[in-house]
Amino acid sequence: MDPECIKEIRLMDLEYQALHSKLFEDHFFQKLALSENAELKELSKNQPAVIKIIGVVKEIMPSTIGTYVGMDRSSLSRMVDSLEEKGFVRRKDNPEDRRKVLISLTEKGERCYELLNGIAEEMAAELLGLCEEQDYRDFEKSLGTMLRVLRKIDSAMGSGK
Repeated sequence: MDPECIKEIRLMDLEYQALHSKLFEDHFFQKLALSENAELKELSKNQPAVIKIIGVVKEIMPSTIGTYVGMDRSSLSRMVDSLEEKGFVRRKDNPEDRRKVLISLTEKGERCYELLNGIAEEMAAELLGLCEEQDYRDFEKSLGTMLRVLRKIDSAMGSGK
């Protein structure tokens, strides 16, 4: 691959990461900080993402959560322990393989998921509403392409197993 092309891709990736963080993550946490909900205030920085992931899939293995949030096993285990102690999640044996554990939301976790999801939807509508419809269709298609390429690279590196 052409070194100039690689340099351009790296620069675009850095700018994408910075803008995504500024527009989506920072904006989300600002809205979260403004929330009056006491349960949401119990959550540390990475915990809302974990609750949103579990809320979408309902039951999930900790290793899968780790893949989505990019956390190592020990950090993730501490986070799940913390969420369990606070009453947001519960663990149960996987009926298909008793050596594995599934994580799901408690009633308190479900309430928080609904609130977090509402904040995320409101924010996405607000931000994407600043663009034309074709812009966010292009954005959606681009994200799909990026994920496809990254999954291909991950698989080729043997990490996807």
